[in-house]
Amino acid sequence: MSKVDHAVAFRRREILAGIHVRPVYSGERDLWDALIRQHHYLGLHSLVGKTLRYGAVFQGHWLALLGWQAAALKCKDRDRWIGWAPVTQYQRLHFIANNSRFLILPGVRIKNLASRILSLNLKRLSSDWLAVHGHPVFLAETFVETPRFTGACYRAANWQVLGQTRGFSKCGRRTQNALPKQILVYPLHPSARKMLADPNPHPSWRWPMQSMASPLLPRNRPAPNVCLPSTGNTGASTFRIM
Repeated sequence: MSKVDHAVAFRRREILAGIHVRPVYSGERDLWDALIRQHHYLGLHSLVGKTLRYGAVFQGHWLALLGWQAAALKCKDRDRWIGWAPVTQYQRLHFIANNSRFLILPGVRIKNLASRILSLNLKRLSSDWLAVHGHPVFLAETFVETPRFTGACYRAANWQVLGQTRGFSKCGRRTQNALPKQILVYPLHPSARKMLADPNPHPSWRWPMQSMASPLLPRNRPAPNVCLPSTGNTGASTFRIM
């Protein structure tokens, strides 16, 4: 391995070990929204229902952004996998969070970064949801548009593929939009399916069967730098601040 290769490998390991994922502060929300609106292929109108926005940060710089929102109201393969009755589904749907946006910022090219970020986010998602919204979440879900994307980073982070949507959406009425998506889930609790589907919750169950109001995240935090890695003469990753 050449000196250049060693430098690249060391820098990659340094970033993967040093990156952390945290919720954005309320003062950072406008920047998060603007970056998603500009760089994500879906853009951004709004996130639906209860939400959390995250930044993946290395040495004070954002490398990636993630957005979570309320779960899909219905999803045949997901609902069959959980095994819940319709009445239980509507009572407990808020215990599922949907990863509706995931953006590696333009110019960031680091092998295994996406799956590393997903893993870090999943480790804290339920506790963050509890802190902000008053209850945990037991299951994460996402829908990956194929063939535009393969979903490889989700599978590398141990998400389970449940099937594929039929390409329908509902906005007032059910319409064919010709955009079938791969359905993936990640249990955030060892007994996630039982906790969602069991009609008789365990006596230790402490959480409501309906939504709760959400407190605001902390304010008045400094805005992050937004970083795009570039490659210098050595091939090692450096950061350009925009």
